[in-house]
Amino acid sequence: MNVLIVDDQPEVVESMVTGVNWKEIPVEQVFTAYSVKEAQSVFERERIDVLLCDIEMPPTNGFALLRWVQERFSGVVCIFLSAHAEFEYAQEAVKLGSFDYILQPAPYAEIEAAVERAAGKVREAENQRRYNAYAKYRGEDESAEKEPDKTEQTPIQRAMTYIRRNIDKDLSRAEIADAIYLNPEYLSRLFKKETGASLNDYIVTEKMRAAQSLLSDTNIPVSSLRRRWGTRISRIFRRFLRNTRACRRWNTVRQSGGLSCKARFLSVNCCKTVTKCKIRVNG
Repeated sequence: MNVLIVDDQPEVVESMVTGVNWKEIPVEQVFTAYSVKEAQSVFERERIDVLLCDIEMPPTNGFALLRWVQERFSGVVCIFLSAHAEFEYAQEAVKLGSFDYILQPAPYAEIEAAVERAAGKVREAENQRRYNAYAKYRGEDESAEKEPDKTEQTPIQRAMTYIRRNIDKDLSRAEIADAIYLNPEYLSRLFKKETGASLNDYIVTEKMRAAQSLLSDTNIPVSSLRRRWGTRISRIFRRFLRNTRACRRWNTVRQSGGLSCKARFLSVNCCKTVTKCKIRVNG
């Protein structure tokens, strides 16, 4: 999680950078800006999750910055820090959907607690986006599967249906064969004959497509795929990234927090190349 501190008083910014225990929250990076214009520049370069912002920053103010952010970036949680106790300021902050409003000077512990609560909100929103992305994939998958009834499907169609419906599991050839009442060896030969692709390659490609849906709609890092898709898929991504020119683009996009290029990069066309990696399915 990344935090941006914005205040036109450098001493205030520096005191928060050094005084707050960011690693305890935890926060990966803390960015700073001393004007609304500088803050906008940071937003355009980096992925920001939590904005700690002063209100009075002539010639404009923190409210204007938050409006600008809300028009361009989703999911940013804002905490206003101000020495002004006027009701009008707090009222405007509430109208804009500010997460918290802290009167300065405030103890570092109070700021830490507010940022930690904001981090919880960021994680909750990210988890919801991941769930929605996966549900979208499963929804499209299930609608595509409203094809022939099981009794009308060929053995290979039944195998494909089983793989797609259990794509988040560490599937083995034996498990798939057992589900469709075929011998594992016979399933492999029949699958290759009817589809032109090996069973292993098909499983990997389907996992990549499902993972692509998550990566294109969320900020989930490639390393997180290990927990959901197993070490094989994470390893495939990394091996593919290391052996393509697109690796440099990926690293640039990853560092900037961009998603659009990542989504394009992790296209289905990439999956065709990825399947060249000799990753074997258990069984």
